[in-house]
Amino acid sequence: MSRIHFVVKETEKVRYQAQAGREGKSLGQWLREAADARLEATRPRLYTVEELEAFAAECDALHPPGAREPDWEETKRLIAEGKLSSARKLGLL
Repeated sequence: MSRIHFVVKETEKVRYQAQAGREGKSLGQWLREAADARLEATRPRLYTVEELEAFAAECDALHPPGAREPDWEETKRLIAEGKLSSARKLGLL
């Protein structure tokens, strides 16, 4: 286990301790939970199965029934054309 030390004003420490006490926690536990909550808030959210199924249904609805995906050679050609077009627009070619 590691220790972390950081500098805070005495008034902030008192406020943190008071809040931790109101929640029935030690200051260390309260700070760890606050840090964990902050990290959790910055992580990309994973999607539920229902959300993924709804997304797939929306994508399927964009294409008429029986529509085919382009084959790999056609896909590569379209990608290359897009890159060339972008390069021309940027003046790179």
